Amino acid sequence: MCRCFAADLDWDAIAEQFSVDKDDSDPAELPQPSYNITPKKSIGIVAQGKDGRRHLANAYWSLIPAWNNSKELTYPTYNARVESACNRPTFADSARSMRAIIPASGYYEFHGRRPYYFHAPDDATLYLAGLFSWWREGQSPWLLTATILTCQAVDGPATVHDRMPVLVSHDFTDAWLDRSVDGASLIPDIQKRGVEISRNLAFHEVAAFGPTDNGHKLIRPLRQMHTPSLF
Repeated sequence: MCRCFAADLDWDAIAEQFSVDKDDSDPAELPQPSYNITPKKSIGIVAQGKDGRRHLANAYWSLIPAWNNSKELTYPTYNARVESACNRPTFADSARSMRAIIPASGYYEFHGRRPYYFHAPDDATLYLAGLFSWWREGQSPWLLTATILTCQAVDGPATVHDRMPVLVSHDFTDAWLDRSVDGASLIPDIQKRGVEISRNLAFHEVAAFGPTDNGHKLIRPLRQMHTPSLF
């Protein structure tokens, strides 16, 4: 699972990487840097609109399907299992044609109560595979909501937790964001590619932290870092 991540990012650079037009992104509305992003908080996502243009926008982290009559569901929706997302009513419409990329500096997984921080060895931005949905109550403004896809953990990540976020390789971002492609046809490829990226992540244990803690200190190694094997 992924229920906490860090995003200390240059949104202008992210917009440029994904060819987001300046009119389709407002940095002032995007989340401030944080090392303790948890469900139901604001996150930045990249997604393609019905107009075919890419947008970088602020979203509520916990997907609410358009047909739900309340903002609160009886089950958590901040993660969606990639193995079943196309079949579950909550996520099926989004998996079919409303997919997103959630940029992150790194993410945390918990082994019991012990948190571990996962990141690229060169600290490059990670692209987490996500789904999005628009929801509103009555005549209230529309709310953009999102979830992070997870899969079975492998190798190093599996020593910490049995699930991990699905990561999008740079050469697969166009396909993943393309709304004209049914997500069911993309799932095998994105999962396979994501596993290979995850195998090469660096990770280390960090000190336990609370919901109000924040800052770069949260990702400071508690013990020796784990790095992917070169052999």
